[in-house]
Amino acid sequence: MAKTLYLPSEFLRANNLLVTREQYIESLINFMRLEGKLPTYKDTIKSRINQTCELANKDIPIAIDDYSSTELEQNTIAYFFISGFITADSCWCFSSKQFESEIKAADANPNISVHFLHISSGGGEGWYLDRLSETLKSLTKPIYVLIEKLCASAAYYIGCHGTKIMAMTQNDLIGCIGVMTQVMDPTKFFENMGIKIFDLYADQSDLKNKKYNDIIKGKPEQYISEELNPMAIQFIDEVRSSRSPFSELKDNDPILRGETYMANIAKENGLIDGIITLGDALNDAYQIGLNSNSKGKIYNFFNN
Repeated sequence: MAKTLYLPSEFLRANNLLVTREQYIESLINFMRLEGKLPTYKDTIKSRINQTCELANKDIPIAIDDYSSTELEQNTIAYFFISGFITADSCWCFSSKQFESEIKAADANPNISVHFLHISSGGGEGWYLDRLSETLKSLTKPIYVLIEKLCASAAYYIGCHGTKIMAMTQNDLIGCIGVMTQVMDPTKFFENMGIKIFDLYADQSDLKNKKYNDIIKGKPEQYISEELNPMAIQFIDEVRSSRSPFSELKDNDPILRGETYMANIAKENGLIDGIITLGDALNDAYQIGLNSNSKGKIYNFFNN
């Protein structure tokens, strides 16, 4: 039987990625292994989410979908699993746009008291994360972040908005605050196959694709300064504004230059707040939600 290979365009473009090299390679390999119909992201994480819910205290209500339902119990946790390669709008990988829609619905639901982001990702596509960050900062309910194994690059861009950020083990990896891109030059490959490719441009289009062609010619300076650097600055500014320990951090600090740390060191330098088990994290998030909800009710009582 012939093997059907699906490669989402995000992997082939590899433009302006906020991702670890390991996450990028792992994602490519995983897609190459698939045969037949490609499962959606929701399909692939379904069993994992069910396992997580089994570890929770039976008295803690958790919503894993349909976050706008009016039938949810009061003080429900809105649970989100952010795993693998992050994209803006793919249905086969985690989608920042879909996540934004779901967490806005959860925030608007009076029966939900806290958002729980369970992150196990090395990052991915950088586009749209600035808009997602605006949404996360506008939420009215606390965000609890639990890291399992890895929270790097684009994943930390999302996770840094947590009211509380915890790791599951001391061996989890956190950080990689930076931006990269990967450009492939297939010229020699096609030449070895006897294929020559000619690109023709109109006289009026001398700058069309110039930045990208210059990369192939070994002159990446314009692309780096005009596309990678601005996105890196956005990322760094977002982390600075979201994590108070970094507000006065110098620009040349390794934390802001793409370094990655194991959890114990990440706690010392302010990337996370501590280390905790999954079950305890859910209990902790539930209590934070209860306290936040109680404060909100008191505020509403005195302002009515």
